[in-house]
Amino acid sequence: MARLSREDSEAITRKLRDRQKALLEEVRDEFDQRGNQQLIELMGREPGDSGDVSIADALADMNILRADRQVHELRDIDAAFARMKAGDFGICTDCGAEIPAQRLLAYPTAKRCLACQQRHEQLFAQDGRPTL
Repeated sequence: MARLSREDSEAITRKLRDRQKALLEEVRDEFDQRGNQQLIELMGREPGDSGDVSIADALADMNILRADRQVHELRDIDAAFARMKAGDFGICTDCGAEIPAQRLLAYPTAKRCLACQQRHEQLFAQDGRPTL
């Protein structure tokens, strides 16, 4: 594990736990029937038309995408806790260098140092974009 002060380590753990708790509540709300009240009201109106169905589909897709992002972030938090337990937290997964405490305090789920993260984004950020 990277050499973090006790205060920094506690602050990072607290941030991770707080964000995890907030995300779990958000995900529960997304799947809660009350969270889909707009969809229910829209689909329950008579007479409905194809525009209503399209809007309802778009609302459902947005809810799914939002929940997917939240679940992805929860997985990142779980991975950070696993790295802490294994003693690998704060060590760049690409180059093995220590990730600075300032980066971890700002972005507690970071698994790469800034240089490796920039390189990763340059290599993989173009996926899915059309090229000439």
